[in-house]
Amino acid sequence: MGVKVLELISRLRILGVSLTTLALIAPLDNPHKIVYDKPIRQEYDFIVVGAGSAGAVMASRLSEDPHHSVLLLEAGEDGTVFTEVPLLTALVYGTEGYDWGFRATPDHRSCQGFKGGVCVLPRGKMLGGSSAVNGLMYIRGNRQDYDQWERLGNPGWGYEDVLPYFLKAEDNQDPRLRNSPFHAVGGPLAVSPPQYISDLGRIWLKAGLSLGYPVGDVNGALQTRFMHHQTTSKNGERWSTARGYLRGASQRHNLDILVRAPATRVIVDQVTRRAKGVVFFKGGKRYVVWARKEVILSAGAFKTPQLLKLSGVGPCHELKKFKIPCIHDLPGVGENMQSHFGVGGAEYLTNKGRGLTLLQLINPVNIFNYLFKRKGPLATNLGIEGTAFLSSPLNNVSYGVDWPDVQLLFYPLQLASDGGIIFRDFLSLSNKLWSQFSPNKFRSGFRIVPINLRPRSRGRVLLRSRNPFQDPAIQLRLFDDPWDVAVLREAGLMAEKVALSAPFRHVGARPSLVPSKFCGALGARSGPWWECQARVFSETIYHDTSTCAMGPAYDPWSVVDNQLRVYGVSGLRVVDASVMPRIISGNTNAPTIMIAEKAADLVRARWRAIALGLEPEQFVEQHVLYPHRRSGQLYDPTGPVVQFIDVLKRAGGDGGVEAEAESAVPEGVKLFGDWNGTAESSSAVTEGGQLGAPQGRSLFSGAGAAESGAELSGELQGESCAEWAGAWSDEGDALGCGFQPTQKARVDMVTVARRKLTRLLHAMQKSESLL
Repeated sequence: MGVKVLELISRLRILGVSLTTLALIAPLDNPHKIVYDKPIRQEYDFIVVGAGSAGAVMASRLSEDPHHSVLLLEAGEDGTVFTEVPLLTALVYGTEGYDWGFRATPDHRSCQGFKGGVCVLPRGKMLGGSSAVNGLMYIRGNRQDYDQWERLGNPGWGYEDVLPYFLKAEDNQDPRLRNSPFHAVGGPLAVSPPQYISDLGRIWLKAGLSLGYPVGDVNGALQTRFMHHQTTSKNGERWSTARGYLRGASQRHNLDILVRAPATRVIVDQVTRRAKGVVFFKGGKRYVVWARKEVILSAGAFKTPQLLKLSGVGPCHELKKFKIPCIHDLPGVGENMQSHFGVGGAEYLTNKGRGLTLLQLINPVNIFNYLFKRKGPLATNLGIEGTAFLSSPLNNVSYGVDWPDVQLLFYPLQLASDGGIIFRDFLSLSNKLWSQFSPNKFRSGFRIVPINLRPRSRGRVLLRSRNPFQDPAIQLRLFDDPWDVAVLREAGLMAEKVALSAPFRHVGARPSLVPSKFCGALGARSGPWWECQARVFSETIYHDTSTCAMGPAYDPWSVVDNQLRVYGVSGLRVVDASVMPRIISGNTNAPTIMIAEKAADLVRARWRAIALGLEPEQFVEQHVLYPHRRSGQLYDPTGPVVQFIDVLKRAGGDGGVEAEAESAVPEGVKLFGDWNGTAESSSAVTEGGQLGAPQGRSLFSGAGAAESGAELSGELQGESCAEWAGAWSDEGDALGCGFQPTQKARVDMVTVARRKLTRLLHAMQKSESLL
């Protein structure tokens, strides 16, 4: 009888949690306030593909100049309020419509304990991209990372050159750090200290101190230290690039945003090798939109190389296999991929009540604390409360150089603390691997994930087919270089030392020694055990970079130059994590935002110089590439260097205004010009200064080609499909004509949450620890 009463109480508790959760979400300042899917024009100055960590920044910054028209294409949804509550983000992982759900090609050397031996690679598929679903960690990497970029032949990307762009983006909420020379206020990206730290989280810092490590800001002068890291959040809510950069910008008349509009290729002129437009789908129909100045790919380390290859830019030998015309042979596209991976399985138990468990998270006190104060466990970033950057014995940097090769992530809960409802799912653990943790359901404890920061192994992204709606083949090849396994072995031993330090032993910390069905024959927590565990539980950190690496022209594997322009194709740039020549020593979201901030200035400065009749390369170098050489001042598009901007803004179809603009400029300075410096056709500017399509280039049959803001009609003319289909066999144009995206109903996140809560109910009913 007593068990039935407890079971009824459990059911009532779950019902209350589900209702309260929905209630607390309702008043949030949610992401749906972004204006999108307005009627669009046939032609824009700039087309940005991908509205993630980089693309949202690019679209926002480029549209700050009202003289520029910008189209932002996003393949995913507008967003979901479930990502705004940091801890609830886990509900989104694996949810179609919000997560790309990439899967790596099995290689039998990693992820052996996952379902099918496949590494799972979740990525945000919505406005804000992965900044809307990541762990919120605001970490920039090490100054040596960026100085290395410059040494590799990328002038203008050293630490002193990129620091101003980190500061430009930041709006630091921590009074202890915001006035530091390494932080700033007033930027679009809110950066805050943790809103909640558990008892174990406080012990994390004590453990570091007990081992002789300093505690402090890992984004400051030195990186080797322990910290309760800062997060991209404000008042307990996530602050993605969609929220920081697009919410206000989406109101601008010169920025149009489309969601559920996947791009399928860039149109590149085969003769001039110039990017002219983009093919995309919307509502099951195919469209072409034209770019007057540039196309910017910000689709991420997996999709950007796929789009380039489908557009005829990449290794010719690979493109020919799929009968894709090779416009420019660029062998580095999709190569050089670098990924941060950690070792899962470093689980530790503590005295009861010390760590977080799911039962504590759904405690009504904690729920109402978040509801009314935006504080408490629900404000934690996926349970990650601390980090540390350390040097392993294998770190081969010069003595005295602060450049750690190991990162530790600290969770004040062990893998089974949630009863197997969340972590087991989004990590895709097999039953065999889960059996290593399942005996500890709902028990107090913590986990430490050691990470190799500078892997030597290199992966690649290849085409599976010509179908743009099929995911590319992602070959991680994590442990091709045995050095990476050796570093993770040392990192695991270091994590064990922290976990069993005096401060943690004081609360009963002990290894969870459930026999492993994979590595059980090895000495528990020995070096060989950690090596085995690295191959079995290869825990993805969602940091994949460098598939379109920046580098000098003489490097055959370089894809973009130091202004992020694609080699061999004019009017085309790549701006996302794929351009990193080497992966940075830390989380990749903040560096990706920095790259976009700098790229936006590179683009704006170039076109401003052309408009003023100045030499663009010299102008960009002086005002953007090396800002620290100008007393730390960044390029200011409204500053005195562009003293005629007000006249430029007014220049439109009115000949009198244009004449006024010309007369206001000193002799020899030309205001209007395209990429090549030739005069722009005045017929391309319609009434009111809006941009129309040049003669002979119409996107919509039946729609007035000269009218800006024409609505999508779903009908194409001329250039797009017919020409390519004829050249590509009767299967149709693999870049947008022969394939159709699968049309599916929009995902209801409330339904997803209800299903997971139901599973939680069943798990809790079966748990002896609950009863």
